[in-house]
Amino acid sequence: MTVCRVCGSHIAKASYEASAPALTSMMAFLDIPTLAFVCDECGHAQCADLPDIEAFYDTTYRISLESDDHDQIFAVAADGTPIYRTDHQAAIGLRLLDLPHCASILDYGAGKADTLRKMCLARTDLHPHVFDVSRDYVPAWNGWVKPEDQASYTVPDAWAGRFQAIISHFVIEHVAEPIGFLKTLRGLLAPGGRLLLSMPDVASNPGDMTVADHLNHFSEASLKRALALSGFTLETVDNAAFPGAFFIVAVRCEQPVAIEGDRQDAADAAKRAKEICAFWKDATIRLDGAAKQFSGKRAAVYGSGFYGSWICSRIEAEVDFRVFLDQNPKLQGSVHFNRPVLSPSKLDDDVDVVFVGLNPLKARAAIASQAALHRPGLDLVWIDG
Repeated sequence: MTVCRVCGSHIAKASYEASAPALTSMMAFLDIPTLAFVCDECGHAQCADLPDIEAFYDTTYRISLESDDHDQIFAVAADGTPIYRTDHQAAIGLRLLDLPHCASILDYGAGKADTLRKMCLARTDLHPHVFDVSRDYVPAWNGWVKPEDQASYTVPDAWAGRFQAIISHFVIEHVAEPIGFLKTLRGLLAPGGRLLLSMPDVASNPGDMTVADHLNHFSEASLKRALALSGFTLETVDNAAFPGAFFIVAVRCEQPVAIEGDRQDAADAAKRAKEICAFWKDATIRLDGAAKQFSGKRAAVYGSGFYGSWICSRIEAEVDFRVFLDQNPKLQGSVHFNRPVLSPSKLDDDVDVVFVGLNPLKARAAIASQAALHRPGLDLVWIDG
């Protein structure tokens, strides 16, 4: 019996289960099965606990440490200029947060804290603080965050009630106790302080349901419940600014917050989560069957992100899997799971089958424009059949 991490209700069985290996958000395999559970009471979905989670985030989960200027491309402007993820997050934060002059602001689960650094470049009056559960990022903080405003592993007692604002980008999905996490953040905020959270939106990016280290898959219904239980009121939900994710602003309350969960919203969220789990159950069976169908054939995987990596885990024992294809020029020429990443136009003529590793909500539109993938005799295998 599993307990919901938000409302504490019992969940009788997993809605999705797949054999090892499980795939993490850092594109690494863990020798554990993938299990996803859905709570009918509050509409929350969650994956099983990770073994030795503290060590995983301290020493294994090393995000954006490859180089000083490592960042993810969020989009490409009309003139071809890349728009980087942290620039976009900084702009969203400045837009959604009503930051007073000289506000003390904390990046909780900061990583390299590039988003906060860019916010502070735009607002030089801000007083930045950073916290993470690893010391790997300290060199990235030094020089622009005062040493006394940095913390690793444990938040200083002196920080209680200090902050007018806290940002925490793509962190809450990783924590085993989200209510405790939110209560900690509330205790760090000054009265009336505001919290900006970002997290994946599994409804618009269904692949997130199978990410092993994303322990929580929030719906708006379960997030409202979690915030209320933690002493916050939800002020803003923005699910348009960052495709595949949503950003929320919540305000610290000084009086107990009424738990006014909308039963229909929770039921709808649970139904959608179970539909996603059913999709992945079918997709796992389909990919395992396709791997046997094309056993020994020369194969490529289109997409070197999460979906393509997940396909790799299901097919590499069966097919002659040679190469990843990816449109992102930053990835072309790199190596992923010991295989080269090439432009789709570089696909060898002797490849028999391409497994399409893209968000199934967008995959067919993306492949339609790739002439190299429509030659006679080339089979395409889709996650959604």
